Amino acid sequence: MSSWPVLFAAAIAMWLVLRGPAAKKPSWVQRACRVATAFFAYAGFLYLLKWDPFWKLLSVDLDHRNRIEGFLILLSTLIWLIATLRALLSGSRFAPLHTGFDGLQNRAPRQEKLWPFIKDVAIFYYLFTRR
Repeated sequence: MSSWPVLFAAAIAMWLVLRGPAAKKPSWVQRACRVATAFFAYAGFLYLLKWDPFWKLLSVDLDHRNRIEGFLILLSTLIWLIATLRALLSGSRFAPLHTGFDGLQNRAPRQEKLWPFIKDVAIFYYLFTRR
């Protein structure tokens, strides 16, 4: 079970491919590279956790090792899931945010919609909480 260096090397290689040849490819190729990078890093970390010399280096007893290993597996799975979803869902679906100053424009005044909501909540509270 010492294949974790190979998996980390594969994650770095996929990252380099993403920065190099895949930089000009379509977005689905870049997404596939990002998903593969996240998967290789996740699998490498899981194999590292199962590698006995890693735990001997940290000098952790068996009971604490099981607890720490379970927590780290849970944490790494959540991070991998978030990274994978971010890689799959990022892209040009949403319009970019324009935060710069666009100059003076004639805009209609913003209508406040908070007051009708507060009024409805107050009426609801009054009708359904009185004794």
